Amino acid sequence: MASQPTFQAGGIDYDEIAPRYSAARSMSAETADTWAKMMGSFLPNSEPVTVLDLGCGTGRFTALIAERFPVRVIGVDLSFGMLHRAASDVKQGDVYFSAASAESLPLQDNCCDFVWMSQVIHHVVDRQACARELHRVVKPDGVVLVRGTFGDRLESCPTYFRFFPTARVIASQVPTIPDVLQTFRAAGFRLAAFQSVSQKTCNSLRELADRTRLRADTTLVLLSDAEFQRCQSELERAAAKERTPEPVIETVDVLILRRHA
Repeated sequence: MASQPTFQAGGIDYDEIAPRYSAARSMSAETADTWAKMMGSFLPNSEPVTVLDLGCGTGRFTALIAERFPVRVIGVDLSFGMLHRAASDVKQGDVYFSAASAESLPLQDNCCDFVWMSQVIHHVVDRQACARELHRVVKPDGVVLVRGTFGDRLESCPTYFRFFPTARVIASQVPTIPDVLQTFRAAGFRLAAFQSVSQKTCNSLRELADRTRLRADTTLVLLSDAEFQRCQSELERAAAKERTPEPVIETVDVLILRRHA
């Protein structure tokens, strides 16, 4: 019997994924509005405001934040390939990019009002060091939003996991909400709020198949080629039979963490 794939923080080559990442993870206008509204409720009203998009990838949220809010945005990522795409694609105003790890940020103390971490906490090799660094760079009573899939919340992507069941096994290996909370509390943060946000990821199974075909997701990268092709073929067959397209809805959790003043 074949062994199950194992997830390991830092084990994914995002330079290799970078050329197809934006197409696989693009947001509709409706989904962008959902996340902009959610973030806006936690951004401070005072100016100037500095936002750190930690693990910014190709800059999809960097661009959204810069476009919707009068803030300075710093996008940080460890992958040069992802940052190259971000620097090419993001044309909005006051935006800067830097290559660095989450455990060693090239930022001054107390310089950030708001930190956005989207689908990145599970990729951080040393989460304790990351939390300590965020406590250093975030202003007193600043906020960190950790958005993602957590190992104890696996009902969030029912359609995706139906066609790629081993992806669910892989997702079960990422940090749980208690894991993340314990790490950040030890570094001087408190849980201020928790939200589960429903988003329309795709308009149909056909669109989902177009995205998964690019194989730009951690759980798909870790599948064997044979299993990926088998699951993708099943999804393609279901998409071809879909007469009335139904949107693919996912639920994404967000931890809202505030630094103790």
